[in-house]
Amino acid sequence: MKKFLYIALLLSACNIKNNDGIYVNHTNGQYSVVDDTLIIRDTVVINHTGFQKIRNGQLLPKAYKTRQWTLHSPDAPPMIVGEEIQIGNTIYTKLP
Repeated sequence: MKKFLYIALLLSACNIKNNDGIYVNHTNGQYSVVDDTLIIRDTVVINHTGFQKIRNGQLLPKAYKTRQWTLHSPDAPPMIVGEEIQIGNTIYTKLP
């Protein structure tokens, strides 16, 4: 029985998917252009955002924001994780 339990635990541990990596998103809109990067290492997520506002048809200088959170923390945004990561309406694609 113990051997079966150890084998079951080993197999379930092998099925855990590691989501570590770099995920990107590029969005063009009527009022801005946004380049978003998620860096996931272990349980830490770092979100770098570079954006340019568009005013009167002109691109303004690029501005940057950085956020950091831990997965499963109360302040973390809800994430849907699969082949891609979705936060709200934003879909991030993993870099090779």
